[in-house]
Amino acid sequence: MTLNFSKNDTLVVKGIAIIFLVFYHCLSSVDRLCGYDVSFGLMPQKTAMFIFESMNICVGMFAFLSSYGLTKSILLKYKTLDLDKYSVSDFLSKRTISLLGSFFIPYVICVVPTFLFTDYNPYGKDISFVFNLLADMLGISGIIGSQLMIGTWWYMGFALVIIFLMPLTVKLYQHFGIFCVVPFIIIPVLLNPNFFSSKALVNMTRWLLTIPMGVIFADLKIFERSKEASPTKNKILGKLIKFIVLTVVLVILVIFRRTNWCEKYFFYFISSILPVYFIYYVYEFICGIPIINMILAFLGKHSSNIFFIHTFVRYIWFKDITYSLGNWFLIFGFVLGTSLILSIAVIIVQKLVRWDKFTKFLSNKTSKLCGKLLEADPVNS
Repeated sequence: MTLNFSKNDTLVVKGIAIIFLVFYHCLSSVDRLCGYDVSFGLMPQKTAMFIFESMNICVGMFAFLSSYGLTKSILLKYKTLDLDKYSVSDFLSKRTISLLGSFFIPYVICVVPTFLFTDYNPYGKDISFVFNLLADMLGISGIIGSQLMIGTWWYMGFALVIIFLMPLTVKLYQHFGIFCVVPFIIIPVLLNPNFFSSKALVNMTRWLLTIPMGVIFADLKIFERSKEASPTKNKILGKLIKFIVLTVVLVILVIFRRTNWCEKYFFYFISSILPVYFIYYVYEFICGIPIINMILAFLGKHSSNIFFIHTFVRYIWFKDITYSLGNWFLIFGFVLGTSLILSIAVIIVQKLVRWDKFTKFLSNKTSKLCGKLLEADPVNS
């Protein structure tokens, strides 16, 4: 049987990534505890925070999966990855509308109650309020550096960057193969955070390498080939050897990532390489476990909404409730559980207003409009 890194496998990985995200945002530093005393059980606080801080590889995991998934969708429609200007226009318009459409209802559900029932308003007043609100709603705040409603929404900007860089990345891959990674290595190195202080700039470049990696892994089926490979003819023994070796390498990479030397010289490389390595690790050893993979896939289906919502739960709406629980696992469970319930509510609202049909209609109309603009003769028009 030919292996396939399927959509369900992707959901399992997303389920783990969103668990990591909640742990990271809730418990990875003393500042995130909001002044409360929190028990980490048998783990020393320093050790626990080291583990939870390491979980911010979730950002690279989501970025890689976006590029990987977009490449797979392109391969289904264009097997040779040969994109002309019309297919590029169709891809960009539909994917952009789809992304912003998935964000709009969670945005409204989060922002409106916040303005109505709290004093929290980072957008400012008068014209700055309107500008910041529109930029945030359109997902570009993380790109232009305008005021975000919550810091975690910067990723919307990078999600747009991934979409708009995909056609170029695919074209580079067509011509140069795996060497398409070269510009994605050079650009982040040139924009090293030691020389540039812009947080928006760092966020928009830190995970750039995941984009060509997603294209390469999807086209060459690297995950599938790696999983099929065995160091011995005995499959059970081969699996055991792979588990020991890959686990040791994973631990080494996690520890290496936190060294000053790594942060100084390999900041961008490790930001992309470690998340992709861990995705393969999950695919190799976790995706096939019954029940666990079902639970993780369920969380994966809600991962986008949980990402949009969880910071409001833990910091804006229920901060005192969250951290007064006093135990790391209870805090995690409360934030994840509440965010999941709200995600289900978001999906119910989307179905009631037939939001998917509206966004599909809008994306098709936008695609046709862009196609007509490309057909227009600029000389005779």
